[in-house]
Amino acid sequence: VAEPMEHDSIFRDPSPLRRMPGHRHDKLKSVKIIGFNSAKSLIELTVHIIENAGSLESLTLDTADCSLGCSDSETERCSTLGQSTLMEVPRALFAIRRYVEGIVPSTVKLDVLEPCARCCNAS
Repeated sequence: VAEPMEHDSIFRDPSPLRRMPGHRHDKLKSVKIIGFNSAKSLIELTVHIIENAGSLESLTLDTADCSLGCSDSETERCSTLGQSTLMEVPRALFAIRRYVEGIVPSTVKLDVLEPCARCCNAS
């Protein structure tokens, strides 16, 4: 069961995103962030990677990482996602739409992964 987010959400801190000029990552081709959420620092890191990794080919933002625990059964819950994680997923998806999707270059494949329906809906 995941712990609650310790960092301030982008939605609670309206100040502008911080920038880290001069830090290039020109050899970075693929990035996967597991447990992506609406933490302002995580949004800032993601924006920094997009803006400073000229060779980036793919960016995967996984909002829950239920992929390791998903079951083939239609009746079983696939994973042990905590309630706080499930509540954070819609905020993470909104943050991706608001702050990330619009700045991803067309040359970068963006994958946004959500918990499967069985993880979210099973009791």
